[in-house]
Amino acid sequence: MSDTPRRALVIGGGIAGPATALFLARAGIEPVVLEAYPRTEDVGGGFQIAPNGLRVLAELGLAETLLAQGHRCADMAFRNHHGRLIGVVRTGRSGFAVNVLRAIVHRVLRDETSRRGIDVRYEKRLTGITQAGKEVVATFEDGTTEVGDFLVGADGVHSRVRACILPEHATPRDTSMVSLGGFCAEGVTPPADADDAERLTFVVGPRYQLGYSKMSATQWGWWCHAHAADADERAALMTMPFHALRDRMLERYRGWSAPVQDFIGATEAWLRTPIHDIPSLPTWRRGRVMLLGDAAHAMSPAGGQGASLALEDAMLFGRLASDRTTAIEDVMARFESLRRRRAEKMVAQGFENDRRSLKELGPVGMWMRDRVMMPVFASFIEKALNAVYTAPIVEGEARYTR
Repeated sequence: MSDTPRRALVIGGGIAGPATALFLARAGIEPVVLEAYPRTEDVGGGFQIAPNGLRVLAELGLAETLLAQGHRCADMAFRNHHGRLIGVVRTGRSGFAVNVLRAIVHRVLRDETSRRGIDVRYEKRLTGITQAGKEVVATFEDGTTEVGDFLVGADGVHSRVRACILPEHATPRDTSMVSLGGFCAEGVTPPADADDAERLTFVVGPRYQLGYSKMSATQWGWWCHAHAADADERAALMTMPFHALRDRMLERYRGWSAPVQDFIGATEAWLRTPIHDIPSLPTWRRGRVMLLGDAAHAMSPAGGQGASLALEDAMLFGRLASDRTTAIEDVMARFESLRRRRAEKMVAQGFENDRRSLKELGPVGMWMRDRVMMPVFASFIEKALNAVYTAPIVEGEARYTR
């Protein structure tokens, strides 16, 4: 039997970090989660956890809790900017997804780590990592250190762990896109098609697109991605008063059918985030330090898989780490070899989805898209997404079938 790791330092207290800690604890390893920011309930935004991510949460016994607090979602729909339904993607056959507030996911994972007796520490901002023999030492801004048998960097797109082990790749790629959107007042008029309450809907125009979905039993949310050609434009999008941002979005989508203008006008909680991604790294590891989740393969929200892939990472690494006959360095190498292709493919897809939304179509192009291309494209999307959602997460498992 090889040396047996007993204590893991998990850097990052968002989604990937606590999930990784839960799976490591199940493998008989003692994790400690170290988060840079203070503990807070005020984590903004929302997203969809796809069927593959929800199955990971089911493995932890948390899926039903999230479904109860979020909104169950199945298929996707595409409409043109006049409101005409031009394509439906039947992904519900692969299982349900959940639309949910980020704060709820954080709270559910945090509560579960507490219930399992996992140590989570806040305001621990990493400044350095050293490795000596079979020990990893993490140093923090407050002057403290932590020692573990190995370290997992689950600290997001701007990962300090990545900066420490791959300093030349410390900065993620700037995609020149900004995610904009928000949550609507509860009294907002819902879409005319009641089926929209059970799916993600994407509205496409001559240029740009906008997505909307129900985020809870009573609240709708919407989102879009805007191109920022330079730093000044991005700064303007990120700092302008919300009333000015509302006016800009209403102008951008002027003439689009309901509920687009209604949702923008009824937005009471605005969200905006510059989009960065990590298309590829030369390696995800150095010695006994490894990256996973967004720290290794951050993607645009247009890929729809950021949180779900991070959860898959956590589950697979925990399963692999349970093998006490394999050195942890070899476990990490095996993890990377199993995950890299899938993750990088999804990063590239998210980037391409953003770029496609910027292309402008004339009347003939829109007619072709709506009546000829979209029925074919919807079928292609359906096949591709169902393949993503049903792929085995852990080597040796059968493909998921609902």
